[in-house]
Amino acid sequence: MPKQRSLPNEVFLLPGLIGLAVFIFAISYSVYMSFYRYKLGFTGPIYLGIQNYVDLLFNDVIFRTAIINTLYFVVVATTLEILYGILLAVLLYWSKYRYLFLPFLLIPMLLPAVNVVVLWRFMFHPEYGLVNMFLKSFGIPPINPLNDPTWAMPTIILMDMWQMTPFVMIILLAGLSTVPNEIITAARLDGANKLNMTLKILLPLTKNVIMAVILLRLIDAFRIFAKVQLLTRGGPGIATETLELQIYNRGVRGLEIGLGSTMSVIFILLAMVVIVPYMIMVIKGWRR
Repeated sequence: MPKQRSLPNEVFLLPGLIGLAVFIFAISYSVYMSFYRYKLGFTGPIYLGIQNYVDLLFNDVIFRTAIINTLYFVVVATTLEILYGILLAVLLYWSKYRYLFLPFLLIPMLLPAVNVVVLWRFMFHPEYGLVNMFLKSFGIPPINPLNDPTWAMPTIILMDMWQMTPFVMIILLAGLSTVPNEIITAARLDGANKLNMTLKILLPLTKNVIMAVILLRLIDAFRIFAKVQLLTRGGPGIATETLELQIYNRGVRGLEIGLGSTMSVIFILLAMVVIVPYMIMVIKGWRR
């Protein structure tokens, strides 16, 4: 029989390379259009140089607020989710009934963003919400944090924690489960308690897993558009305005292609400034 010729391994890289080429083209076109004033259907492209960047970064209060809100959400939400996720993962690791609790803890992560938003809007409804019904039973006036500029963003962070902490928890629990039982047994024989074993054995041995899950949450935290758009639409005022929401409102709905492209470039650069240094640190940690 004639010998069958196998496909070269490089062929299987084609789908990824095609996707990468499309991504590079889209980014390049956005960079190109960021130097123009162009409102789709109204005027042709007018070259402005870096004027769009100057206007957005130095003259646009709403856009600067969107940058601050985005960074605030990314840093606070990621930090709290990692800390709470570590706590839950450790408690489940030492629990004999973790397989009983685990399915219920994973439910929030399985819900679509729309369902989560509807649930949280109902919870904080001034008249029928579960939170205010509970407060009224103690004679406490109702609250409406989604309409309060001070508490709107913390409420969104709390909602994101409720949904995404299980993601952190399940990955860290899988990492903790890879620690050899022989090490834990030896530590018990030496008289170590669960707290000491957690701080001196489990967490150090799963350091790379923790660093990886922080990286994943940092990347995902920048994609906050759906929850903010469905829950507050950037309000009250501009208290929850984010970069993605600005790109949507002005670039997509407002048809301002030039400004939208400029915002997209700034958004990508901001994300890279936050994520890339940490990504390099994670990769170096894996090589050790």
